[in-house]
Parts: sequence; structure tokens; C-alpha cells
Amino acid sequence: MAIKFKVYSTPKPNGRAGAKLTHARAISRGTYNLEKVCRLISERSAVSSAEVKSVLDSFAWVIELALEDGCHVELDDLGYFSPSLKTVLNKKNENRNMVYVDGINYRCSTSLREKLRAIDLEYVKVKKKSEDWETRRNELVKYMEDWESVTPRTYAEAFGCSRYRATLDLQRFVEEGVLAKVGYRNKVMYLLANNE
Repeated sequence: MAIKFKVYSTPKPNGRAGAKLTHARAISRGTYNLEKVCRLISERSAVSSAEVKSVLDSFAWVIELALEDGCHVELDDLGYFSPSLKTVLNKKNENRNMVYVDGINYRCSTSLREKLRAIDLEYVKVKKKSEDWETRRNELVKYMEDWESVTPRTYAEAFGCSRYRATLDLQRFVEEGVLAKVGYRNKVMYLLANNE
């Protein structure tokens, strides 16, 4: 197996001159949700999927507890977790900034990073978006037969358009009954309507 990627041109701010810059972006084949993770761990070990879920739930609780206690969490082969802080200007008192926890920093372990670096990579050419709606619908159905689900990000990467255009297209596919939307906010994905 290999990680597929596409190469995109990096826009230059304010029309700056110089060499053309590019950046690679991995193409996601989907997401391993909690149910799939539990099932895979269960198949590899002697514990049930329910027990795995219980342990992972406790694992998330321990990370939260440690971070609330002002500690960091280090897991040998996985990596290192620490709180991410954000500082914002206090509009009422400019001499005192406001600080809050903005998320969690994750630093990959050396052993995991070395394993990831050994993964094969496969270059995929960026497709030009088809202007014909019927063609896009047929391409989407074919894509869904291979990948089962799509998100605005994966749609944009697969069909060579912006995330804004991807979101509009996916909404239209839902309205036409081609796709069904599941999840909410930034956890949305789309499935073929007849496979829901």
C-alpha cells in the first residue's frame, strides 16, 4: 500500500517574483472511525471490540486529566501530547493579554516517524474539474464505488476544485438524492444515498 499525493502550485503573495513553488498534499482514502479502530485492534488481540472501546475511552479521559493537571503525556511508540495555548489581545486592558487552551499539540515519536517515512508514495496528477454536471455526477458515483465516502476536502482533491466549490457540489448531490449527508459541523461526510 502507498500514500497517494498530488502536487499543487503555491500561490505567491502580492505577485512576488522568483522560482515557482509547489507543495505536496496527501490524498485521504477516508477515515478510520472509532468502530473500525476497535474492530481492527480486537481482530489483532485477544480482547473484544467493546473492551477496546472502553480502554480508548479511558485513554482519552487520562489525557484530559493529565493536561488539566498541568502535565504532558508521553507514549513510547505513539508520541507526546501537550496543551496548545493561544494568546489574544485584551481589548479592555491592553497591558494584560488573555490566554486560553486552544487544543492539543501532538509530536510524533521517533520510532513512528521512521516507520511512516518508509511508506511508499504514489504521485497522482491533478485533474481539471469537468464543467459538465452530468459528467461530474458519473465521476462521483464511480469514485464512491472505490472509496465509499467523500468529504469536501477529498472531493476537492479528487476532482480538482476548491473546497468551496466541493461543498456546493456535494450539497447539490444531496438535493438530487445522489448522496446522503451524515455527521455535523466539521465532521461531515457523504455516502451514496442508496447505501446509507
